[in-house]
Amino acid sequence: MALDRKEYRAQDLWERLPIELLIKVLRDYDLPVSTLAACRSVCKKWNEIIDGPELRHKIWNKEVIFYDARLDSTAYFCFHDRWIRRNITFKSKVVVAADGGLVCFSEIFSTEFVIYNPVSDKFLILNVPHEIDGLPTVFDGKLELIMVGLVVDQTTKHFKLVLGGVLFPDRRRSLIYKSTTSRWSWIIDPFPALLNWMEVECKDGKSVLCNGCMYWLVWDPTTLIMALLIFDLSEERWDVMAEEVMEDTSDGLQITAYEGRVYLLAMDWTHFEFDRRIYGGKFLHHPMVRRMDRSLIGRTRDLWDMEDGRPFKIYAAGGSDVFFVFDTFDVTEEEEEDEYLEVAKYWSERDVIEFLPEPPFREGHEMFVWAFRPEIEPRFFRDAWCAIIPAPRVNAEQKWITQQQRHL
Repeated sequence: MALDRKEYRAQDLWERLPIELLIKVLRDYDLPVSTLAACRSVCKKWNEIIDGPELRHKIWNKEVIFYDARLDSTAYFCFHDRWIRRNITFKSKVVVAADGGLVCFSEIFSTEFVIYNPVSDKFLILNVPHEIDGLPTVFDGKLELIMVGLVVDQTTKHFKLVLGGVLFPDRRRSLIYKSTTSRWSWIIDPFPALLNWMEVECKDGKSVLCNGCMYWLVWDPTTLIMALLIFDLSEERWDVMAEEVMEDTSDGLQITAYEGRVYLLAMDWTHFEFDRRIYGGKFLHHPMVRRMDRSLIGRTRDLWDMEDGRPFKIYAAGGSDVFFVFDTFDVTEEEEEDEYLEVAKYWSERDVIEFLPEPPFREGHEMFVWAFRPEIEPRFFRDAWCAIIPAPRVNAEQKWITQQQRHL
């Protein structure tokens, strides 16, 4: 009985901890996301405080890097101290969009889209009806589309999911799901007809969100045209900018949201001079588009001793922090190439760039996830990485499912 009383007193101490002290620690000590996620599980009171409005915008504002380890049904995210693992129990395993702490999974030609919150470990399954307003969405059992975009209202946690370039008999159209109505509907504005959409390559299906618009980069190999597609969320209207290129440079341009703007970065890996990695094309005529800061990119060289820098992919979620993913290799004693990952982060408040902890999946990883079209050549790939600002809450009006297995 004495042991029972002692256990009860230990638990009671957590319950009796002054709320003001708890709030001060959470607010003022810049705790990592992994610690915040663990604190949510201590008790109901802590969960309500950490997820509540008083701290919502003060502690849930740190960008993390998210990785979809598709081969073994796991996902990972990291702020700076350690990688948090999640077992993915739902069927769809490819990340196609992300925003507001939510990540969207799907598969090529599938009508199923899964919205997932990695902090609360909850997911929501959305299925596109085979017919909407009397018009078919699926042909030969496939939902074929070009790109996917997700936007989340940070206050209400309602979201919109945009499917651009849905195949129709004589043209491409677009669909939108609104969680406020829990309905799919056709977007009235015509999908841009500038490119040959039967041949277009969407090299990264994830959109960039900035100033109420979604942005995608697409590539038409038949006409050597690169296009920047823009969708205005309030007007539900499409726009497109295009530029001709002299050769296949579809892998040579990256897009990200950084410091409230859309930034483009040219990445020509056949030449390792960093001066060649600054984009200077027509897309810069758009008022929200900028070229990536040359000095910031050049600082990645400081991570490697006696080297001029290494290839990387860049990720950001609209703030001032940036993640760099290096897909690199070492030559072993047997003169074989040992491929592995390194992930670094630029911290704007500290003005430093440094490596994150060693990824637990650094060997045998997939830098990108290819999606195959069986009747033609592989045309799309889905980038397994994205940057998000995690948030614990989901909209209670939706039927969210908590995963059975959870790892903090």
